[in-house]
Amino acid sequence: MKFKKKLCILITILAIACAQGAPAFAASADSLSSGLILTAAETAKEKAGVEYAVDLGLEAEAAIVMDADTGKILYEKDSRSKREPASTTKIVTCMLALEHLDLDQVITVKHDAQQMGSIINVKKGEKIRTEDLLYALMLPSANDAAVALAEEIGGTVENFCEMMDEKAKECGAENTHFRNPNGLNWQGQEDHLTTAYDLAVIAREAMKNSTFRKLVSTTTYTMAATNKSKERKLLLTNKLLWDDAAKALSEELSSAEDSSQKTKEKVPAYEGAIGVKTGLTSTAGGCFVGAVERNGAELISVVLHSGNNDRFFDTIKLWDYTFENFYKNQKVIAQGEKIGKVRVKRGAHRHVKAVAQEDILVTVPKDEDVSDLKTDFEKLELRAPVKKGDKIGTVKIYNGDKLLNQVDVLAGDTIEEGGPLSAIGIPDWLAVMIYIAAGLILLMILVIYLLGRRPGSKRSRRKAARAKRERRRARK
Repeated sequence: MKFKKKLCILITILAIACAQGAPAFAASADSLSSGLILTAAETAKEKAGVEYAVDLGLEAEAAIVMDADTGKILYEKDSRSKREPASTTKIVTCMLALEHLDLDQVITVKHDAQQMGSIINVKKGEKIRTEDLLYALMLPSANDAAVALAEEIGGTVENFCEMMDEKAKECGAENTHFRNPNGLNWQGQEDHLTTAYDLAVIAREAMKNSTFRKLVSTTTYTMAATNKSKERKLLLTNKLLWDDAAKALSEELSSAEDSSQKTKEKVPAYEGAIGVKTGLTSTAGGCFVGAVERNGAELISVVLHSGNNDRFFDTIKLWDYTFENFYKNQKVIAQGEKIGKVRVKRGAHRHVKAVAQEDILVTVPKDEDVSDLKTDFEKLELRAPVKKGDKIGTVKIYNGDKLLNQVDVLAGDTIEEGGPLSAIGIPDWLAVMIYIAAGLILLMILVIYLLGRRPGSKRSRRKAARAKRERRRARK
C-alpha cells in the first residue's frame, strides 16, 4: 500500500510540474510584440507661406512648386506670365489619348512624319498600338507620335487643339491656349502659350492617373516591330530619372540632343523623382515639368525658359529648397524594430517575429499635425519553413486616410517545419508536453493495473477468500 501511494504521488508531482512549465516555455517561444506605438510629431512651427523674394539662383525665367496633395503653392517666380511650353504640351495630348483610346487599339498613321525635331519616323499606313505611341510621345518626345494621336482622336489637329484647351480649363488652367499637340514653334502659331502655374495644375491632375504615372516614370522602352518598321528603342529625356539602363541606352543611341550639347556637366539622378515631361526649343528654351515623391509627400514643379541641362539643376534646387523649408521628416519605425508576429502553418513554432526591413519615415508639411498616424500590417500567409529575412508582409503608414509610406516586413527568425502535430496547429514545444503527459498517464494506468494483479495483495486475498466460500457452499 505504501509503495502504491508513493508512486501515485510521484506521478502527480511530475504532471503538475509539466503543466506549470508549459506556459513559461510557450512565452519564451512565441511571445512577441503585436502592437505598434507611434509617437506624436514634433510641435508644428509657423505655417509656411508662398515665397516670392527668395533668390535660388535659377536660370529659368519662370518657376513654381506645388504640393500635389493640396495644390498649395510653395514657391513661385513669375509663374503667371505667358510663355512657350515646348514639349510639355504633350502632357495634355497624353491625357486626352488616355481618355479616348484603349491602350491596345491599333492606329493607322495617316501620313509620313515631317522632319520636325524629335520623331520616331512613322510611315503612312503604319499600324501602331496606342500604348507604343504613348511611350514614344512621353519618353523621347516624338512629335510625329503626337500628330498621329491627335488626328486619331480629333480627326484633325485643329479639332484636337480645341479639345486640349477644354481639358486644360478642366484642370484649372487660366491662361493656356494650344495650337498644336506637340509644342513646336510653328510660324503663325506664336499664341501657343501657357504659364508655369497652368502647367502645374495640369500636371497635378495628370498624375492622378496611374497609367500616366507609369508612362512618365519609365526610362527605356522597346516598341514592337510594325508592318513598316523594325522595333524601336526609346529613351526618356528626363535625366533626373535615368538609371543604369537609361545611361547605357543613351550611349548606344548617341542622341542628337546630347551630341549637339558640348557640355561635360552630367545631370545626377534625383532620388524620388517620378516624372513628368521635358521640353526644349530654340525660342522656348529648356522647360521641365517635374514630380518628386518623398515618404508620402509629393511635389509638382515647373521651370520655363531655362537651359538644356539647367532645367534639371533648377528643378533640383527647387525640390531641395522646398523639402528643407516646408516639410519635416519623422521616423515612425526603426530598421529591425518588431512590428508584430505572423502565423506559420506546419511550423515548429506557430508564429514568427516580424521586423521592419528599413527605417520607415514620413515626410509631411511642417504645419501639418501628424498625431493621427496609423499603421496597417498586411500579413502574408506563411507555411514552414520560413527563413530569417524572408518577406512576410508589408506595413503601411497612414495620416488619416492618406498613405504616407510603406515598407516590407521581414521574418526576424527562422522557423523550421514542425512535427506531425503541427498539421493541426500544435507547435513542437507543446507537442513535447502532450507526449510527456500522455506517457505519464499511460504509465500511471499500467502501474495501477500491475499493482492490482500483484500476488498477495488485498484484492487477490479477497478473491481467494470469496472463491473458497463458494466452494464450501457447493459441498453443502
